[in-house]
Amino acid sequence: MLSRSTTISRGSAIRVSILSDSVAPSLRPLPPLPWWSGGLPFQCTQCGECCRARGAYQFVYVGKEERRALARFLGLDSAAFTRRYTVRDPSGYRTLRFSGGACIFLRDNRCRVHPAKPVQCRTWPFWPELLRSRAVYAREVQSLCPGSRRGPRTDAAEIRRQMQETRHSEAADSRLK
Repeated sequence: MLSRSTTISRGSAIRVSILSDSVAPSLRPLPPLPWWSGGLPFQCTQCGECCRARGAYQFVYVGKEERRALARFLGLDSAAFTRRYTVRDPSGYRTLRFSGGACIFLRDNRCRVHPAKPVQCRTWPFWPELLRSRAVYAREVQSLCPGSRRGPRTDAAEIRRQMQETRHSEAADSRLK
């Protein structure tokens, strides 16, 4: 079978598959490209805004492995770290404590545990739920994060990688409540 893609108009394409000379070509639409397929500008400005609670965003989820890594970084055993720095959210997941409306590890707009920070923090602002649409991204990211409008473009492959890392982490956490 031969396949060929042809762009009809901006943002849409069709794939033509030729099965044989006796069968008419079948036209199957390709899935649409995500709105961010050209990449997105992002450069952390170290403003600390992503570490502050606002609306529904007041949780930094930490799975078992992340708690172990943070504990090692702080020179604690995992149980002591969990007791001291985490709480359970209403669904039973472990989250970092917040103090004064911000992550407990935020000091002077800097992360005290940056080398061991959780996946949720490492992958900001490229979370699947934030990239559903331009409107969601504008409202939930660009309205608070000055770094989301400047700096080099993060290409689509890297955005996908970070989204996958987030999904993998969420799947692991769902088994470790």
